[in-house]
Amino acid sequence: MKNNHLLSNRTKFVKPTFQSSVNTEGHINIGSGTPNFIPPIEIMNEFKKSIDEYKLSYTSWSGLSELKDSVSNKLARENGYNADPNSEILITTGAQSAVMAIFMALLDQDDEIIIPAPFYNTYEEIAFSCGGKVIPIITEYTSNYTVNIAQIKKAISNKTKAIVLVSPSNPTGTVLNKKLIKEIYDLVVENNLILITDEIYEHYIFDDNSHYSIHTDYQSKENVISIYSLSKGYGLTGLRVGYIVSNKDLIAAIAPFHHAMSICAPVNSQYASIAALNLGRDWFNTILEDVNKRKETWKTVLDELNIPYGQPQGAYYICFDISKYEMKSSQIAAKLRKEQKIIINSVDDRYLRGSFMQDPETLQDGLNKLKKFFNNL
Repeated sequence: MKNNHLLSNRTKFVKPTFQSSVNTEGHINIGSGTPNFIPPIEIMNEFKKSIDEYKLSYTSWSGLSELKDSVSNKLARENGYNADPNSEILITTGAQSAVMAIFMALLDQDDEIIIPAPFYNTYEEIAFSCGGKVIPIITEYTSNYTVNIAQIKKAISNKTKAIVLVSPSNPTGTVLNKKLIKEIYDLVVENNLILITDEIYEHYIFDDNSHYSIHTDYQSKENVISIYSLSKGYGLTGLRVGYIVSNKDLIAAIAPFHHAMSICAPVNSQYASIAALNLGRDWFNTILEDVNKRKETWKTVLDELNIPYGQPQGAYYICFDISKYEMKSSQIAAKLRKEQKIIINSVDDRYLRGSFMQDPETLQDGLNKLKKFFNNL
């Protein structure tokens, strides 16, 4: 490119990567983060109805009042805390725009964000784009990718602005327990930082684990910004609706940056989201049972291959360590695409992330190819 010198330095860091969230013809996708179920018809009916009624104009920057009311009711019903729909909730264009708006509001040049690793790489890309830096806290499959408080204390510096907790975690499937989250919150308050909780996989919880929202015990929402989404738990990835919950001052500071990116979330998607949030969760029980069965299928195959992994406690991923093969995970992912026509995510250099979002037959076909590949490697 002859005008390469005109590009910003961030373009050298934030590079396009292979997109596993869409299916490629002729390939089996066993790494996708896209839910594979059909959302309840009531949601789609409301989407279509809003179009038929020509509801096509901008909403309030912070979202439809009816949607914020529905979010507030959902938080009280499912997460155990209250949020003022008029001042403590911001509707966003999905969770990624929420992260971007939050980081733009928080980060100055060279500020630091602490986050347990492995983590979703977009966090690092967005932080860098905002002038900041991610400080990873390395976790291992032997501890189920769970951070400890001593690691976080050691990572805090005079440049630290925030700590990010993703629970349930993409890519590890780890669910952080209440005691640890509260300890981290106390550390955040002690150091006058911000705790960012990414809770977008909150509806995917397995076995005896439970999801905990910090606002349940700290309803003032001081020092906390929480991110939610309708993409994963409702199968609405393409509709692009998420929401941020925090105290009114932080919401007011974040809102202009979200406005600068997209003015408001898509209006028809907002109407669909009202229907989704008002449905309750009974319809999801069968879906979660199916996801859990696919989790067990994954574990069986990895055990047969003697490949170590963390126990998936939530979300719909399994993160496994392929370092014994003495190749980077990105190289193995590329070979799997080329040689076995399998799409799977690479995470850091050591890990691959498998997904439970396939029908059983497709998953089994993909895992058979995965076994063949590793047995011949």
